[in-house]
Amino acid sequence: MVLNNNNKKFIKTLSNNCLKANRNRNIIAVLAIILTAVLFTALATVAQGTMISTKEQMFRQAGTRYMVSIKGLSKGQADELAEDPVFTETGMERSIAIAVNPEFKNLTATVGWMSKAAAENSFMNLEKGHYPEKDNEIACDTVVLDLLGLPEETGTSFTLEYETIEGKKEAQMTVCGIWKGMEHEQRTTIMVTDSFADKVIGELSSQYAESERDSYTVRGTFASEKKIRETLDSIVKKMGYNPDAERGEEGFIIHHVNPVYETKSMDSGQTIVIMAVGVLLILLAGYLIIYNIFKISIEKDIRLYGQLKTIGTAPRQIRYMVSRQGMMLSLVGIPAGLVLGWLLGNALQPLVMASTSYSETVFIKPNVWVWLFAAAFTLLTVRISCSRPGKIAGKISPVEALKYHGTGSGKKKQKKGKDSRNRILQMAAANLGRSKGKTVLVILSICLSVILLNSVLNFTESMDKETYVNHQTAADFDARSDEYLKSMTEDYLKVVPRKAAQELAGLEGIKDFSQVYVRMVPDEENTEDQADLAKVTKINGEATPDDITKFDRNRMMYGFDENAFMRAEVIEGEIDYEKLCSGDYVVANGFLSDRGEYNFDVQEFHAGDKIELDIQGNKKEYTIMAVIGTMNSLNMSYSSGGYESITFAEPVFAQMFPDSQNPIHCLFDTEEGYFDSINSYMQDYSEKNGLSVLTRLTAEEEFKETQGTYNAVGIIVSLILGVIGVLNLINVIFTGAIARQREFASMRSIGMTKGQLRKLFIYEGIMYAILAGTAGIAISAVVSLTLVKGLTAGWWFARYRFAILPAVVTALICLLLSAAISAIVDRLWNKGSVVEQLREIE
Repeated sequence: MVLNNNNKKFIKTLSNNCLKANRNRNIIAVLAIILTAVLFTALATVAQGTMISTKEQMFRQAGTRYMVSIKGLSKGQADELAEDPVFTETGMERSIAIAVNPEFKNLTATVGWMSKAAAENSFMNLEKGHYPEKDNEIACDTVVLDLLGLPEETGTSFTLEYETIEGKKEAQMTVCGIWKGMEHEQRTTIMVTDSFADKVIGELSSQYAESERDSYTVRGTFASEKKIRETLDSIVKKMGYNPDAERGEEGFIIHHVNPVYETKSMDSGQTIVIMAVGVLLILLAGYLIIYNIFKISIEKDIRLYGQLKTIGTAPRQIRYMVSRQGMMLSLVGIPAGLVLGWLLGNALQPLVMASTSYSETVFIKPNVWVWLFAAAFTLLTVRISCSRPGKIAGKISPVEALKYHGTGSGKKKQKKGKDSRNRILQMAAANLGRSKGKTVLVILSICLSVILLNSVLNFTESMDKETYVNHQTAADFDARSDEYLKSMTEDYLKVVPRKAAQELAGLEGIKDFSQVYVRMVPDEENTEDQADLAKVTKINGEATPDDITKFDRNRMMYGFDENAFMRAEVIEGEIDYEKLCSGDYVVANGFLSDRGEYNFDVQEFHAGDKIELDIQGNKKEYTIMAVIGTMNSLNMSYSSGGYESITFAEPVFAQMFPDSQNPIHCLFDTEEGYFDSINSYMQDYSEKNGLSVLTRLTAEEEFKETQGTYNAVGIIVSLILGVIGVLNLINVIFTGAIARQREFASMRSIGMTKGQLRKLFIYEGIMYAILAGTAGIAISAVVSLTLVKGLTAGWWFARYRFAILPAVVTALICLLLSAAISAIVDRLWNKGSVVEQLREIE
């Protein structure tokens, strides 16, 4: 019968003494805990940083952080709405004119008043000066001052030319405040006082003054991001308006939800799965080493635990001793891991963001919830890892403990004398078989890094550069608006100014200059029936059914010049551009897939079909001359309506839509020997004109950047897991050497030399590496043929290629490390005479 006691103070003291007696184990355990905390914190920091950086840049593109806006209010309505308790924060503004100074030819500068809260939530935080207080003062950004040729200092004066509904006017203004402008911005605000706005409106004739007074906008934020649309609609109803009314109908008022709050990119199922897999992988990696450390430590100190049980120590007290040692080591390892993980997460964030369309990053300050999350998961890993070793120590009986030598159960085969030439190798193999569970854990911890590294490099090597480049651009150069890929910018602003397009067309050394146009109108003018789209009302004389069961009635409308058609892939028919310019023919434009393939299964129109189009109430029958397939570089950045768009010849499109004369793409190739000079010219030209120029070189660099991002993140995580595996190997060899000192001394006493003992150590380490390397290579091959192959199949610019070389190289590195670690451990512990070693053991 075990005599229990309840001396907690004694157990704590004993636990502390055990901790002090295992300094080498403690070092390895603390390193393992640090690395586990690093992985958790880095993962959480990257996730948090990506979400914050992406959302912040989306807010910048939208122009405000506020959730909703209501426009067209009188002063009284705006004041009353701004005080509504449903809002946690509000801001007011009004626009009265557009600045028309000649320097603003490529910039839309709105003149208006904003409250301080509205300005600060619209990224107009002053770096110098103050917001306007007098009627002759303005605040603006650095871009406006640079265009005007003014120094970035307050107190400078200039003549502001602005245009109201009744014509152009001028005013002498003084700069009183300055904020930092965005690079290549196309829209900005020149801030004036509210009284100056009243003065400008007061100068208007009575027929315009009344409507212009109702020019206030109230922007606000709710306490919750849930049901934003419903909350906004209820406010509109409370104000006496109809939230469902369209422009021109009774009860209509302009009200919008910030599109950022309608975008759900970071909480997708795929993101959650990736995060969950990352957490599980870290838990597994941390568990493998921490569990192994404490399990081996228990085996080393098993006699102590047996003796403790003979004097009445309860199993739960022994479990507490082991668990408490893990917790004490966590107090050292977790804080260090949190700091290092936070730094690593911030270092990795630019690499992760580089693979998205939002390349800018925000430095993430320490977040108490992120650190608590990482600390809790690391502590959970340590707790789980210490649980089973504690149970093993608590269950073993005193008699078993005294007889324990760390060997596994089972019969051993006796080796005959004729096999003795390989006796040391056989002994090494037998030592690995003593504790098969321990051996498997060490092998698994090393395998993880081999498998992960091979999988990441296999995946990135399967990325196909040619497919990526051809998808990104159909020409040597593709000039488009700098706002083109910004989801928060209205589509009608994503164009190349016509003057800039004409200048590009006249460059020396270019050929096949192509222009692509698309019909777009401002969102506030585009009603729910999509006025900017063509409605197909008949096909080959058959009316389109109202329920749209046959095909979608709405089509985007493009205008292509002759060279643009030459860059498309003709699927059916032939393109006669002169005939197309007659205005009786159109081309059906279908998308090519990311891999450049045309999906015939969803093709709706065919060459020779006759369709009736309803465009803004005007109906006309057209003949489809041809069906073409185009890549993204010849289209808008999205598809609206049906699968196939309607494409007109450039002059026909220009005549039909005189307000859509700016192209969305200007594509051209270069003559031999001109690429470098034009590329250099375009870099400077694009900066001055707010353009984004994509070249084949740019696409190749983007491909390398994307490939490098995945490589870098994968290699860093693989290295951390590799370090954990190596630490596990060091631990098992190191603690094995300590636990088997009596055995080694006895072997030396019967004639085994130091050299033979060194060989035994090295052979054991090499066998761990061989087993881990073999398992890692085999599993990597299986993962490559299944998981990696599956991932590349769903990745548009990937072509699967089997790769196993990274796993082989990593396995060889592990082999060399194992031999070196074993030799170092032997040198540290295989010292002194047999008598000295036996005396130390006693």
